[in-house]
Amino acid sequence: TFIGFHLLPNEQKSVDAIDPISGRVIKKNIMTMVLYEGLKLQRVPFNINFDDLPRGEKIERICNVLGIQWPLDPDETYELTTDNILKMLAIHMRFRCGIPVIIMGETGCGKTRLIKFLCELRRSGVATENMKLVKVHGGTTSEMIYTKVREAEAIASVNQQDYGFDSVLFFDEANTTEAISSIKEVLCDKTVKGESLTPNC
Repeated sequence: TFIGFHLLPNEQKSVDAIDPISGRVIKKNIMTMVLYEGLKLQRVPFNINFDDLPRGEKIERICNVLGIQWPLDPDETYELTTDNILKMLAIHMRFRCGIPVIIMGETGCGKTRLIKFLCELRRSGVATENMKLVKVHGGTTSEMIYTKVREAEAIASVNQQDYGFDSVLFFDEANTTEAISSIKEVLCDKTVKGESLTPNC
């Protein structure tokens, strides 16, 4: 499924990506007509307005991308807009590549809830914790950060071995502490006090 844009054949015998709301061309010649026709033969759904789909179908589609076999809606009050789904997919792709994710936005805009929903979705009803939330504030020290990282490593190790899914360490309001260099060490250097984090956790 293509989310966030529609495909429209053009006069140059290729296909453009267009904004489904305004109809303006986002990118010209995004794929060849041969590829477009091949995907149509394989019944790849084009030009579906994701926001109009029933909630169950939205959950099923995102679970297909995330590799979740048994889709389960973890929070029926969470609004599954195209924007939220695109953010979840972008985060998922970065996770798969081992790239740290930084989510920025005003307080109360839904950053934590987005990650909680994604984690609960990936958990598929398994009774375990797969998100370690660290509420960072002005008094948070490097030692507190390192302790939380080691706790998260233990959780991640169990989740990977017993259930086969990843875990998330979420630093909420990370920019409010003087120990930001410790968070940088964990995220970028993948070390704690110079010692490597446990691989594949």
